[in-house]
Amino acid sequence: MMTPKEFQRQFKRLLMSRVEGMDWEDKLARVRQYLRQLEARQSPEEESAELSPSLELIPFEPGKRPVDEALYPGHGCSERVGCINTSGDPSELGDEVWLLYRLRDIYAFVAPFERPFEVTMSAWFLPASPDGGEPCPVPGLMDVPLSPQIVSTSSYPVPKLEPAPWNSFHQTVYVATLVPARQLVPHPPGEETGGGYFWGELPESFRRRVTDGFEPFTFASLFRQQLRVELKLSEAGRTVASESTDIEIFDTGRFGSLYARLLDRLVKADTEIQQRALGIDELHVGYHPWFPVLTIGMDKALLYLRAIHQDLEQHRRNLPDPRWLLRVGLYLELLTCLGIFEAVKHDYPDMLSPGEREAFEEGAAFAPIRASIDVAAWAQVWDMRHIAPRAAGFFSAGPVSLTNLMRKQKATLAFLHAHHADLQKAIELAGPNLWNAQETWHRVFRDAERAVLKNNVLAFPELAHLDPRWRDFALWHQRGDMRLFGLSLMPEALTGLFGDQDGIFPAACRQYRKSMNDVARWAAERNLMDYTGDECIPRNASLLEAYMEKNPSHLAALQRRDGHGAAPSIELEEPSKAAREASAEDLMMLLRRTPVFKPLLDRELRKLATKARRIEYGPLDRIVLQGQRDSSMFVVASGAVEVLVRHPDGQDSTVAALEKGAVFGEFALLTGEERTATVRAVDEVVLYQITKEALQPIIEARPQLVIELSLLMASRQAHLRDAAERYLEAEEKVRSLAGRIRRFVLG
Repeated sequence: MMTPKEFQRQFKRLLMSRVEGMDWEDKLARVRQYLRQLEARQSPEEESAELSPSLELIPFEPGKRPVDEALYPGHGCSERVGCINTSGDPSELGDEVWLLYRLRDIYAFVAPFERPFEVTMSAWFLPASPDGGEPCPVPGLMDVPLSPQIVSTSSYPVPKLEPAPWNSFHQTVYVATLVPARQLVPHPPGEETGGGYFWGELPESFRRRVTDGFEPFTFASLFRQQLRVELKLSEAGRTVASESTDIEIFDTGRFGSLYARLLDRLVKADTEIQQRALGIDELHVGYHPWFPVLTIGMDKALLYLRAIHQDLEQHRRNLPDPRWLLRVGLYLELLTCLGIFEAVKHDYPDMLSPGEREAFEEGAAFAPIRASIDVAAWAQVWDMRHIAPRAAGFFSAGPVSLTNLMRKQKATLAFLHAHHADLQKAIELAGPNLWNAQETWHRVFRDAERAVLKNNVLAFPELAHLDPRWRDFALWHQRGDMRLFGLSLMPEALTGLFGDQDGIFPAACRQYRKSMNDVARWAAERNLMDYTGDECIPRNASLLEAYMEKNPSHLAALQRRDGHGAAPSIELEEPSKAAREASAEDLMMLLRRTPVFKPLLDRELRKLATKARRIEYGPLDRIVLQGQRDSSMFVVASGAVEVLVRHPDGQDSTVAALEKGAVFGEFALLTGEERTATVRAVDEVVLYQITKEALQPIIEARPQLVIELSLLMASRQAHLRDAAERYLEAEEKVRSLAGRIRRFVLG
């Protein structure tokens, strides 16, 4: 039997042993935590429930990516969406879905005990509707053994994996990978390569739902599948622990294919009919009034799909939550294109194949779409498709009249009106997004602006027949500025055509911004979206406005935010390399100037600095939201942020601006309280995030810190309360004074 002195010697030897990722304070904190657990038990000798092996899947968090685990352990998250491209090169695997997980207390399975165990992954296709039957096992994806692998630190910021031992489980986050293009798509008919299984291996009930092909991502399946993935820890065939999560896989190669049918088959056929009727030999599809909106819309979709692919394949941060935009975009395409297909099917050949027609009219997955399409609205828009015939004199624009530009404008506005009515229904079908819809809306709007600017030559061939100066006027003119481009006298025909209204670029972008703001307001009233400020997309979120106001620094900031490089232009560029990370010493100096960390010793500050996460935000990005509940604070390293408070009437007021060295969120860090305000970036800003997990070992090693921090926080809370009361008092005085002035001056 061990003597007390031997016990003490062994215990000291254990404490003095080197443990990767733990210093002396970490060890003492862990011992104190364990002693508190023992004291809380009725019988200290009974086995702790924590010693039972467990498996924990790390959930998705908006704004985070799996690669974050490389540089900031504990900050990575799993993905919940993936993409394939069945219409592309089959040799290109494309996206991998990374699921992060932890193993807890598997001491019995590692040295020195080393009992045999395995971690496996299984996957099921979920039914298209809640009453659509049982989940369908994916052939070849049941109980697939997983090897231990982690996010590579050596390749950061490039997302790569590297092997890792199971016996480091106590400090390791492992990664399970799913390759949709290889594992979820069957072999092509008659071939034995290029997929993960044979079509006939799926149950007949599943295959019967697919009326238009021999794989799970056709039109009949809405170009997507919802998947349930389970990770399981087993010993000798017995399940020890398991956890599952749902992910969605989209065939983004088929996104836009329905719009392409409209352009290639419907609009092209209608152009040929009008060409014969007008007797114009050189008329082509570019002159059709529907051509600009379809061309620009398809290019906008390609731009935001590019951003989504960068997010999923390269773990960038173009969007906080790519899944929501994929859902909204998919439903919008289905609602719009199917509405148009139905509106014209009696006059033009059916745009759907027989198998697609059967799926659309009878499939359970299409039930909510059938109930939502507005055929009558699209029939009215289709009536605005007539090309303006050739005219003489100044109004001549090649094979058509210059007035065809106005017909294009009117058709585009009518199209957008019906399209955005469909967008409202698409948001309902996609589900609410109350936390990051505004940032998504900004990205989609700016991609629409890019598409407008990029496609002007293709979408408006009439302009090629104008003098270059008049062409610039037609493109860039702003209402009220009749002497633009040094033209003291504009041709009467041109001013009569446009009047004093915005040119093509300002009109298109401003109308689209207004329309998207109207949709966002409608969605916010129904608790489907939320945004901060009076408008979801304010004017300073616009590339075009920054360009026309000659504000190159803001334009460059918006471009960098969207991953298009740093040049102050409206051209698309590849992103620049990641910025240099600040050293721990630099961050420690920043933290030293932060009042809330004044009680911390240098070694404690250094520990905190090594665990802080660097984050960049672009103009108008929201960092925390009022009402959100989490446990982290932020230190402003560069740039500025504004603090906004939402009043009971729903209005947001700016109550403070914070610059370098300022902190916010300390109450949430130390108490877990709901956020009492929204904080968003004014322009570009760099922050350091400090979480409860980073602070916890420091407080556990020196519990008296709680009292010192509490005193500081109480003083700061009282100061903020006084400031808020003064602000409200001043606001009331302003309202009172405004009323007195109004009554006196206006009677």
